[in-house]
Amino acid sequence: MTKKNPIITTPLSWHQSHWDKVTAQAADETMPHAYLVSAEADTGKRHFATMLAQFLLCRNPVDNAACGFCPMCLLNQAGNNPDFLIVEPEDGSKIIKVEQVRELKKFLETSSHSFGKRIILLDTAESLGVSSANALLKGLEEPPADVLFLLLTDRPKAVLATVTSRCQVIALPRPQPAEAFAWLIGHMPEVKPEELSLLLEISRNRPFEAILMHAEGRIEQHQEIGAGLMELVSHKSLPTVVAARYAKTQAKEVIQVLSYWLSALGRYQLTGKSEFLKGSSLKQAGNMLLNKEGHSKQQTRALFSLYTEVMVAQSQLLGGSNPNAQLLLEDLFIQLQSLTCYRAA
Repeated sequence: MTKKNPIITTPLSWHQSHWDKVTAQAADETMPHAYLVSAEADTGKRHFATMLAQFLLCRNPVDNAACGFCPMCLLNQAGNNPDFLIVEPEDGSKIIKVEQVRELKKFLETSSHSFGKRIILLDTAESLGVSSANALLKGLEEPPADVLFLLLTDRPKAVLATVTSRCQVIALPRPQPAEAFAWLIGHMPEVKPEELSLLLEISRNRPFEAILMHAEGRIEQHQEIGAGLMELVSHKSLPTVVAARYAKTQAKEVIQVLSYWLSALGRYQLTGKSEFLKGSSLKQAGNMLLNKEGHSKQQTRALFSLYTEVMVAQSQLLGGSNPNAQLLLEDLFIQLQSLTCYRAA
């Protein structure tokens, strides 16, 4: 289905060099028939691909960007440009279904309504099952001359090789903290800088996730989960009890907070810089878990081993493997609580 999109006229600063390369290909008429745009989640790949589609569809582009005023730009703004198709998992689904790819094939069989480019933006490529990918392959192998595929992914290794091999890969970088912070200030001037800094810390320097977190009030949720983790660190609650509290509705959010905590605790332990511990619960945890007079190798290994397991758990929850959230959280919480065993007397 087609989706309403405001016209984007400025590439993200951390994408500028890649944008220059792609627009140079457009000027030289050397663009491939398909790009696989790869980037870490919530760092702007959809922004990049949407801007590219709008630029290529625009009748009167200005400075390598859509003009925003021509008939094609107005259709894009209204969300009903017949030459721009967006395919993505439907609400409640984690995969792009065969039926959606069949609709895509119908799009390929029609002619351009503007006698120009036609764009297919497929988000996300890793959500293609084998059947859906097979249905897509013919279009990728023998596309009409006026069609460009833009396939997006934040897990390029999960994209089927038969799909990747038919695309030119654009691996977009993640922003540097200063770049992300400057961009957020420009888009959220009403938010205090210290809150923006915390949002970026929690979102692991993913600016679009930071915006969503602020809109959904997740700073407050982060603080509530932090208080729950402190119950474990201080041995006031059992891992099974705290896991049961969050397993059904907030498992992903708890894993995100725990990931942030362990990253901050690790940096504090290695550097001794207390500014890594933001928020009262995390500061309390740092004082309770880590040794001010130095730390044992056992404690360091346990801390970073737990961090690795949290990353694996996060991948499982986001990747659709559907693990048992209760058991997963219990195991991680037992290890978090056991970190206090390594504190020197």
